[in-house]
Amino acid sequence: MERTQDRGSEDTAGSEDTAGSEDMVGPAPRAAETAAYFDSLGLGYQRAFEGRKTSQIRAAERLMSRLDPGARVLDAGCGTGLPTAGQLSEGGMDVTGVDVSEGLLAHARRQVPGARFVKADLFDRRADIGSFDAVVSFYALVDLTADAFIAALERLRDLTVTGGTLLVAVSERRTDDEVRFMDTTYRPALCRREDLADWARQAGLWVDELEICPEQGSEGQPETGLYLWARRA
Repeated sequence: MERTQDRGSEDTAGSEDTAGSEDMVGPAPRAAETAAYFDSLGLGYQRAFEGRKTSQIRAAERLMSRLDPGARVLDAGCGTGLPTAGQLSEGGMDVTGVDVSEGLLAHARRQVPGARFVKADLFDRRADIGSFDAVVSFYALVDLTADAFIAALERLRDLTVTGGTLLVAVSERRTDDEVRFMDTTYRPALCRREDLADWARQAGLWVDELEICPEQGSEGQPETGLYLWARRA
């Protein structure tokens, strides 16, 4: 999550030399810390959420129904590549996944051989990632202040073609009460449904819809997922 959600692995040695594996941009200090954390989680991160991503899978299916075959889709914070990059690739999309964790990317390249995976700090402006018909970011933009969240949306907007779709999912946080994520407990930044659409507009996006979906966290605890559907004007 930034802490980017979908990332991590002990399996950094022996990652396949596939498309995108040579594309690297040095991460900022926070991104480096995030990468090290998710590297340490390995496939345990993927297993912790297995069977708990129904809303995410449904959202990706809905996105594909709006896109032409072969459409270019960026999975920002792709982690191990499952479920989203794999789902999009199997659906005939031209998929690029970006993450800061080489450990998780090693798993992604093995599990989703039909996609391209790039190690980069997405918000490092030096990273030449390309432009896309649609950009998805599922639970990567978490624990960000309002200003940082808006800046992140602006970056994702810039990676989307004019009229392209931006689909972002985050957990709703209405208080800063401690939350549990895997082996850590932390106090999150606020992220409320009544603010999200406004942040998107401030980032220069047209907001189509905000879906509110019941979710389960890594420990099976009930959470609320906010799915923002927007377009680059």
